[in-house]
Amino acid sequence: MTTNSTIADEPARRRWLTRERVVIYSGAFLATQVILLVIWAVAHWGLHVPAVPPLGVDFRVYWSASYVTLYEGALAAFDHNKLLSVEAQLLAGVAMEPPYAPWIYPPSFQLLIYPLALLPYSASYVLFISAGLACCLLACTPMVKPGALPWVSVIAFPGIWIAIMTGQNSLLTLALTMAALTLLERRPLLAGLCAGSLAIKPQLAVLFPLLFICGGHFRALGAMVVMCIFSCALSGLIFGPQLWFRFFEAASWFSSAIVERGEGGMWNGMSTVFAFARQLGANIPVAYAIHAAIALPVVATTAFLWTRNSRCNFELRAAAFGTSTLLVQPYLMYYDLAWLIFPLGYLAIDHARRGTWNNVDRAIMIIVWASPMVVLLAVFGPPVGKLGLMLLSKWGVLGMLLLFIATSRHALVRTRPSVQAVPVVR
Repeated sequence: MTTNSTIADEPARRRWLTRERVVIYSGAFLATQVILLVIWAVAHWGLHVPAVPPLGVDFRVYWSASYVTLYEGALAAFDHNKLLSVEAQLLAGVAMEPPYAPWIYPPSFQLLIYPLALLPYSASYVLFISAGLACCLLACTPMVKPGALPWVSVIAFPGIWIAIMTGQNSLLTLALTMAALTLLERRPLLAGLCAGSLAIKPQLAVLFPLLFICGGHFRALGAMVVMCIFSCALSGLIFGPQLWFRFFEAASWFSSAIVERGEGGMWNGMSTVFAFARQLGANIPVAYAIHAAIALPVVATTAFLWTRNSRCNFELRAAAFGTSTLLVQPYLMYYDLAWLIFPLGYLAIDHARRGTWNNVDRAIMIIVWASPMVVLLAVFGPPVGKLGLMLLSKWGVLGMLLLFIATSRHALVRTRPSVQAVPVVR
C-alpha cells in the first residue's frame, strides 16, 4: 500500500491511491473481517451451529499435540491415530468429516506449545492468538512510525486475519523476523537471538545466516547459532533425543506425500514456484529445477543488496529479504503470507521518502496486499474450474515475484548516494 506523501507537484492522475483512500479502504476491509470472525465465533461457541467448526483449524493440531504430549508422552504426538482421535473430539457435534491434520513440527516448537492443553481449547486459542497478535503489532511499530503506512492498513492486512482464523504461528514467526531486522544495527546479539528463535519453524530462517555474513553481522550470526543449538538441545533434553529422529522421519514422509505429490489437495493452498510447476504437470525433478531457477537469482540478488558495498537503503533490503525468504520455500501455505506485511510496509516507507514508485509499482503492492485472501479462496472458496483454481492458488507467488522484481529494480538503480530524500508528510 502507498500514500500521498510524495513529491508535492506529482500530477493528480498519478495519485490515484492516496493516504485518505488507503485509510478508508483498509477500514472497510478491517470492519468486514472483524464482523465475519465474530459471526463465526458466535455461530460455533454461542449458537452451536452443527455446520460451523471452531476457530483455529490449525490451532486444533497444536492443542491436540499438546494434549497428547502432556498425557501420553511427546512421541505420541507423531502417532496419527492418537492425534486424530483428540482432534475428532474437538469437532464433536460438528457436521463435517474431520480433515486429516498430522503433527509435522520440530521438537523446539513442540516444547513451545507443550502447555497449551492445560487450558480448555477456546481459552487456549484466544491466549495463543492474542500473544501472537500483540508480538506482531509490537514488531510492526518501527515500520509504522515514519507515517508512510497507516496502522489501519497493517491491522486490516488479510494475512494477519487468516493467521488468526487458522490459529497458525505465522504472527509469531513474523514478529521474530521483524524484531531481528529492526534490532540488527543497534542490538546485534538480541537480533541474533530473535533469528535463532525461528528454530520453531526453521525453514523460515534459512536466509538469515546469509544475510548476517554478507552484511558482516558476525555477532548476530553467533547469537543465532547459539540460540538454535540451545532450543534444540533443550527440547531434546526434556523430551528425549529420539523425538528429533521421529520428527525427521515425519518430515520426510510429509515432503514426499504432501509437498511433492500434493495429497489432500495441498497444492491449492501452496504459494510456491514448485507447487505451481507441479500443478502445470512438471515431474518432481523438473519442478525442483524450475524452482531453483527462480530461487537462486532471488537469493543472489538479496545477498548482494545486503553486502556492505551496496548503497541500498535498509527499507529496500528488508523488503527484498522478506520476499525472497518466502519465494525460496518449496512448501509455503496461504497462512504464511502474513509475512508479506513487512515488505509492503518497508516499501511504503521507501516510496514516501523518495517518491520514485510509479502506478505499476503501486498496483503490484495492491495485488500482494490482497494475495492472502485470494489464495484463501482457492482453498475454501466455491468451485471455479481447474484453471481458475490454479490462478487463485498461485496469485500469491506471482505477486511475490512481481514485488521482488520491483524492489530489486529500485534497489539496483540507486548506486549514487545523492538521491534526494523526500520528507514524510504525516
